[in-house]
Amino acid sequence: MAASLATVGGVAYLGVGFAHLHEALGDRATETATLAPAPVPAAPAVVAASPAPDPDSAALDEMRNELAAVRQQLTTVSQNYAQANTNYQQAGDKLLALAAQNNQLQAQLADAAARVKSAQEERDAADRRTKTAEQALNASKSSNAMQLAKTLDTGKHQLQQSEVERTTLQNRVQQLEMDLQATQIRANQLDAKNQQLQQQQLAADPQRIPSAAVGNAPAARPAMVPPEAIPPERKPLSAGPHAQNRTSGASSELERLLASTGLDVDRLLHGLDSAPGEGGPYIALNDPRAAPLDRQRLEDLKRLAKMLPLAAPLNQYRIGSGFGPRIDPLNHRASFHPGLDLDAPYRTTVYSTGAGMVIFTGTMDGYGRVVEIDHGHGIVTRYAHLHRILVAKGQRVAVHTPIGELGSTGRSTGPHLHYEVRVDGTAVDPAKFMRAGKNVVQINDRQ
Repeated sequence: MAASLATVGGVAYLGVGFAHLHEALGDRATETATLAPAPVPAAPAVVAASPAPDPDSAALDEMRNELAAVRQQLTTVSQNYAQANTNYQQAGDKLLALAAQNNQLQAQLADAAARVKSAQEERDAADRRTKTAEQALNASKSSNAMQLAKTLDTGKHQLQQSEVERTTLQNRVQQLEMDLQATQIRANQLDAKNQQLQQQQLAADPQRIPSAAVGNAPAARPAMVPPEAIPPERKPLSAGPHAQNRTSGASSELERLLASTGLDVDRLLHGLDSAPGEGGPYIALNDPRAAPLDRQRLEDLKRLAKMLPLAAPLNQYRIGSGFGPRIDPLNHRASFHPGLDLDAPYRTTVYSTGAGMVIFTGTMDGYGRVVEIDHGHGIVTRYAHLHRILVAKGQRVAVHTPIGELGSTGRSTGPHLHYEVRVDGTAVDPAKFMRAGKNVVQINDRQ
């Protein structure tokens, strides 16, 4: 495009120059014709001497020569002009073609610009629709999320309420079981006392039939044999029932106390090295041969009692929060408390509640400084919020071994000991173990 305009400009410039040159040559020819002398008529020939050359004639010849040269130049310029004019025409044609092409390109550019504008408008509209859809989607997501969160909170609340109700019922059932076991223990004690009184009455009056057995006795009951009439080889067995009754009563009472913790006593006894295997001949409970087996079971129960965490972790304490559902002391919401909070002065010595191995010493989230002891059979005790730890991981400890000092580390509102008992990873009520431990001591003191 620029080259075409330059060509057109050059042709125009040459045309103007040629016009000026043609005008100058015309003026010069007019001037030359004016200066030329009029023709002189021919004179008769005179034979004379040659005249001297005329200066005007020489100038005229020079001007004629110059005119011829100018005419030659004019011819050349005319030819150049014709060529330039031809070039000009060609350039004009090219210019027209380029102008037409330019118009076509301008039209195409305008059409492309229109399409681009339309596409831009469509894209803007699409962006607006996308933004509107995203806003609607976000609003829907937010609404759904809020609804889901609300539903989740409601479900959590209902689950917590169900857990609280379940735990309350479970604790009530456990309490009723403990009351029933205590009643059974008292009934067994009364039965043992009645049997002892009956034995004393029989010893005082061998011919007397106990009143409790009158209704169930057959019509023709033979007289009881006095101890003196029994052969000598049977005398050791004659004293057996008293010892057997005492052993059987202690064994059953101790077993009930251990069972009151919620543990499977039979499973634990089978885990002992000296626990007898199952099988063998049938021996009735009232058979004198059952006494050694019952004594063995009593010894196994005593060994098991020494292995279980039945002692208290503090010498003196007050229960600040029990096991089970409660209102959380920090956020004041319904929660489940997996242990006991025992209140005592700051830095009071904390003791192991049973023999075992220390499996953890350190910090736990929410518990602060913690000591955990494995007592075997899947039973682990946890002592939390300690100010100071006095044992190391892997250390074996006996019952009532100092393991730490009471503190207020972790999620705590003040100095106290958080004490847990876990059986196979599940938290159980430590108060049952502590109550069973006190009763076990009383039974051992009576032996």
